[in-house]
Amino acid sequence: MLRSIYVEEGVKKLERSGSKPTKSALALITGLDTRVVTSVLERNCDPSVEPQHVSPEYTLIDMWSSDSFFLDSETGEPAILPIEGKGRTFQGLVLRAIGRNVTVKTVLDRLQRSNTIRIIEGAIQEVELISLEYTPIGSDKAKLTDITILESSRVMSAGIHNMSAPPEERVPQQGRWTYRLSPQRYREFRLEARDLLHKQIKEGEALLEKFEEPTKQPGQLTVGIGWYQWGDHDNEVSDVTGE
Repeated sequence: MLRSIYVEEGVKKLERSGSKPTKSALALITGLDTRVVTSVLERNCDPSVEPQHVSPEYTLIDMWSSDSFFLDSETGEPAILPIEGKGRTFQGLVLRAIGRNVTVKTVLDRLQRSNTIRIIEGAIQEVELISLEYTPIGSDKAKLTDITILESSRVMSAGIHNMSAPPEERVPQQGRWTYRLSPQRYREFRLEARDLLHKQIKEGEALLEKFEEPTKQPGQLTVGIGWYQWGDHDNEVSDVTGE
């Protein structure tokens, strides 16, 4: 993924300077082996990762909230689905979004632990999507690592682009911080920062939906906005454990 970003930015830099982006030139400018450059070019410098390769749950949530088949025809919101059965059910959603590699119960359990869904008991058990957010919970460090690497690569992509792009073509890449936060107020800050980011995430989602085309078509671009809060995370762990 990171190699793809380096090669893509290398191609742009060479083309802006009027040079031909040959494999040898790209190897020289990126520091990568020519065989690696060749492999990246054969994939058309595509640094993207299919969502289901990082988290099947993200793919499912996206389909549930955007595919007209799984939307409520009156409200346009994700429909409340029967858990079992074929067609317009949660089981059908799992099959279409993820496939047969993960059981329906496993997906339900993961989404419940993340407070993403609500199970509605009754003669027919149903499930409701109550949040578009999903955070893997538990000891699945491999999945969390994949997600972290993916998000880190996106930040790096913006930085690498800005290094060689003219000012008018640079993308926003900024941070704000303080060195004077009292440890006693760390938890309070975290809660207020989380509320602030949640509001901005909603606004960002609305902006993406405004520009998003209704169906997937060849030649479309992948764009996004990211949010995160960084700092001395160990303080929060100590606060929770009382150490």
